[in-house]
Amino acid sequence: MTDITVGKSKQDKLTAADVITFLRAHPDFFVNRADLLFDLQLPHGHSNASSLLEKQASVLRTRNTELRHKLNELVNVARDNDRLFNQIRKLGLALLETDTLVDCEATLQRSLLEDFQLDCVSLLLFGTEREPGNIIFTSKHELQAILGDLLRGERILCTTLRRKEMAFLFPGYEQSEGSAALIPLNFRGEIGLLAVGSTDPSHYTSNMDTTFASYIGEILSRRLYHLLG
Repeated sequence: MTDITVGKSKQDKLTAADVITFLRAHPDFFVNRADLLFDLQLPHGHSNASSLLEKQASVLRTRNTELRHKLNELVNVARDNDRLFNQIRKLGLALLETDTLVDCEATLQRSLLEDFQLDCVSLLLFGTEREPGNIIFTSKHELQAILGDLLRGERILCTTLRRKEMAFLFPGYEQSEGSAALIPLNFRGEIGLLAVGSTDPSHYTSNMDTTFASYIGEILSRRLYHLLG
């Protein structure tokens, strides 16, 4: 790193002549210090300042382009969040109108597969079978025997799963492996599990945001509690 204070003691006062001398000796000083150009006051119309003015304009254009890209990203994220919120609102209202477990599961399947365009959806409930349908009735012990330590209380887990695990969660699954978001259903006790899956092993990962998945789980848990009661 170039040191502008080399050759001067700490007590010496830096003068304009020192700066001029230094810059003449180091004409590439601003190459890796483009941000400094924002703080400079350059005289317009002076031939010696033209290159710095051009550089400053170039830096500003680059910065403006970066800001536009960031703004577009934020707008796209906001648009996607708004779309997801409306879909979840629609699902929540539809679940409230269901009168049976079969209707609840069918409504859930239709919404998540069609509106959210998910690959696989399964509703697993703890206990003995009550009504015919596509609900998987199981026990927590059996679920843990298949999934092992993947079930951790009320925390949503997004992870890659082996074919055996995917086939248990999603009957008829034929791919070699996949990934899934496992959403525990709890309301005044453990109710079961909502599993949403993908044939892409890297689709559901541990760094995914689970805010919307958690909201769906809370709505579904409350509806199931009353239907099971």
